[in-house]
Amino acid sequence: MEKKISVKDLLMQAFLTGWELSDKSIAQDEYLQSAIQVIEVLQVEPENVYAEEGLGLTDGDEVDHLDDLLRADGQWLYYGVEAENFFLIQWYPDEASAKAKLAQFEELGDGKQYLVDLSLKRTNPTEAENFGNSNPVQLRS
Repeated sequence: MEKKISVKDLLMQAFLTGWELSDKSIAQDEYLQSAIQVIEVLQVEPENVYAEEGLGLTDGDEVDHLDDLLRADGQWLYYGVEAENFFLIQWYPDEASAKAKLAQFEELGDGKQYLVDLSLKRTNPTEAENFGNSNPVQLRS
């Protein structure tokens, strides 16, 4: 049976990877919270997650599709363009194909892009959650 990850957990891992790659001048919780709260539109397909950022979530707002299950095999790639207020997380069957796409995004030079590390663990998994549960990522097989 193939491994699955929820959209919510994938987003958390993408933001956590982003924090790991940042200068870490912002506390992990604060970084994750601010990344979550700007999501305004979320479109989920089996092999990609597209989000638009804006004023974002107000208290109690729900975002659809957070509990949808996506593939946890292969490699996920994050690409975001802050100036255009969007990010995209795409699935690739292996690391080599993801790295090839990563190189294409790097050539564009208009955003930030990186491979999502699904193995990272959060410092305070009970904090910075205004949606869904606060459990660390659990891959479901």
